[in-house]
Amino acid sequence: MKIYAIIVTYNGMHWYDRCLGSLRESETLVDTIVIDNASSDGSVTYIKEHYPEVHLIESKENLGFAKANNIGMRKALDDGADYVFLLNQDAWVERNTLTELIKSFRDNDSVGIAAPIHLNGSYSGLDLNFALYMGSKFTSDAFMQTINPYYTVPFINAAAWLICKECLETVGGFDTSLFRHYGEDDNYCQRLEYHNLQIVVNTRCTICHDREERKNEGGKNLANQVPFYEERIYLGNINFEWNIPNKIKDLKRKKLLKFIRGKYKACKTIEEQIGYLHLIETSRQKNKLRGLHWL
Repeated sequence: MKIYAIIVTYNGMHWYDRCLGSLRESETLVDTIVIDNASSDGSVTYIKEHYPEVHLIESKENLGFAKANNIGMRKALDDGADYVFLLNQDAWVERNTLTELIKSFRDNDSVGIAAPIHLNGSYSGLDLNFALYMGSKFTSDAFMQTINPYYTVPFINAAAWLICKECLETVGGFDTSLFRHYGEDDNYCQRLEYHNLQIVVNTRCTICHDREERKNEGGKNLANQVPFYEERIYLGNINFEWNIPNKIKDLKRKKLLKFIRGKYKACKTIEEQIGYLHLIETSRQKNKLRGLHWL
């Protein structure tokens, strides 16, 4: 059995010893692939010097989270991986994390992704959004001290995903036409549901996700700066049928009216919306098929 950890790095010097060091100490042997997104803080040199066992792929540009992970997953599959483990650069595992996650596939049918409990970086509680992902059943069970070993969830963020080979062969990689760095895990979880695969959280193991220290520039939510972001997630959900061609026709009529009235700036905005809808429709048709898409 071969497990490959895939880590996308970008100016993450603060975390490498905890992240890469924890994989080195894992009781389950794991090969590690790092895709560096053109870091400027000496990441490449540091990883080469301190973690020579890592297979390091150096990108000349910032490819984003989705495409960089796809490169790592393709490399792992080509090398004969049975599982790939996506791990954020600002997260780290415990010695038994991978051991327990592998059991998730043996104990549950139709599992595509297994994830651990997400703690914060100081071990003082759960990751801020983790309880939201888990839902009220988990919260109730935790209060009553009757936590189950596994919980099936519709979504868990991709900070620590163990993905089986069969899942990749069915669902493929991250959709890089719709997403570069935000929303790709939402879309992937939607695609798992469409292909009748499950996401389980194994409560017998944990990671730490140290994102409390990660601050977006100027305190802004960078996801909100992605054009048509919410619509890409919503309309890209292949579990629902949207008549996107009709939406495009309606927008074209609206554009014509704006053009007749001389509102050329509004025409440009509508044209961009039409372009995104074409992109979403093409993506939807591709993601409904089984295969190694995007990899």
